[in-house]
Amino acid sequence: MNRIWVGLWLAIMGVLVVFCVLFQLAKGLTSLFTDEAAVPAWGSLFGFMLATLLAAFIAWSLARPLSAVSKAAQRVAGGDLSARAQLPFMPQRRHLNWQSGETLRLLDDFNLMASSLERLETERQATTASIAHELRTPLAVLQARLVALQDGIFTLDLNEINILKQHTDFLARLVEDLRYLSLADAGKLNLNFETCDLAVVASDVVAGFRQRALLKGVHLDLSVQKAVLRGDSARLSQVIMNLLENALKFSPPAGQISVCVEAQGTVVKLLVHDSGPGIADATKARIFERFYHSDTHGSGSGLGLAIVKQLVELHRGTVEVMNAPEGGALFQVEFSRMVVPS
Repeated sequence: MNRIWVGLWLAIMGVLVVFCVLFQLAKGLTSLFTDEAAVPAWGSLFGFMLATLLAAFIAWSLARPLSAVSKAAQRVAGGDLSARAQLPFMPQRRHLNWQSGETLRLLDDFNLMASSLERLETERQATTASIAHELRTPLAVLQARLVALQDGIFTLDLNEINILKQHTDFLARLVEDLRYLSLADAGKLNLNFETCDLAVVASDVVAGFRQRALLKGVHLDLSVQKAVLRGDSARLSQVIMNLLENALKFSPPAGQISVCVEAQGTVVKLLVHDSGPGIADATKARIFERFYHSDTHGSGSGLGLAIVKQLVELHRGTVEVMNAPEGGALFQVEFSRMVVPS
């Protein structure tokens, strides 16, 4: 027999029995001073039996959710994160007053906690697998080319050094991106908030990006207006750079990327539009997930847009993606103008 049920049953029964005894004692004392006859013995026995049944029913009603939570908690502690606390034979328990109190709320809260733990564990496993996959490719290439150099198959010339440098740069960026995300998750990514002009930040980033766009034959257009806000200019630069990296990856040769900064009242907007194929509906829902790659473009680490989302949210802003009416993907970032320029 369940210990929770027995404990509750004994406790409630004890309270009811004490109540019945005190009631009978009061009746007896009353009969001493009045002409009423003493309460028959069978009345006391009936009261005791009624108290026992009532205590058993109340204890059973309270113990079932607690017992279900206890059993599910043992399974979760054993590593089964799919365990849920359930009450059998009560498909319409919500309509029963006896079952709608704090014990059922405890059961629902436990199930919510277990679902969150299961989701976090699934995400952790997927992230670990993705990190291993992203690291494996450049490391394998570096290892193979170094072995080829060691065996004399390749010649150590400037071209070979450039190839090795590209892969080491990718590894360095990947490790740095992972560091950013881990610090953000832990709430330890410190931002240096100051008054800055997003138009100036965007202009500097675009100026440094023009050469890369020119090499691919992509025209880079910039349209800005003064937009002063409170933010970390270095992190805002990273947001713009990551959006431009994504736009350049999807823009075809002879395509166009436009960057626009607007100030509308208390809102500052950053718009990055490319002339690529646009974004499918299925991709929109997952585009800011870590290590996510679309079906047609699998290059890169898949962390750039995830970092954009993290940094924008740390600035209390929002970011969304849509397909522009004229074609291509449009990323829209909005910040609250926390400082109104004089």
